[in-house]
Amino acid sequence: MELYTKESLKEVIEKSKDEFYMPKALFDHYKSLRLETKLAYVSILETMKNKAGYTTENTAYIKVDNPQIQVNLAKLANKEVDQEKVNKYLKELEEVELIKVDKQNIFVYDVLS
Repeated sequence: MELYTKESLKEVIEKSKDEFYMPKALFDHYKSLRLETKLAYVSILETMKNKAGYTTENTAYIKVDNPQIQVNLAKLANKEVDQEKVNKYLKELEEVELIKVDKQNIFVYDVLS
């Protein structure tokens, strides 16, 4: 799998417009992953659609403590979410190699690539 770049993120934005982007592959290929963790991936991707930073190689990232992750996840999961829960989901996503956390940056792998 490849990390999202400026170009691949543009495709996600075009596909999803004003809706959350939920890749079918996330639900087809990661059956053992808890639903809340999958929703965290979707929340991170949604936050990245709107607030991504880019490395010199055009790889997209967001900050670990971006409050929009919690806001999006609370909407998706229909429950309160704090940074501690987000950190737990980040750890699970990193273990299955759906994201890469480097210091304070979250890089997201494209499940379709």
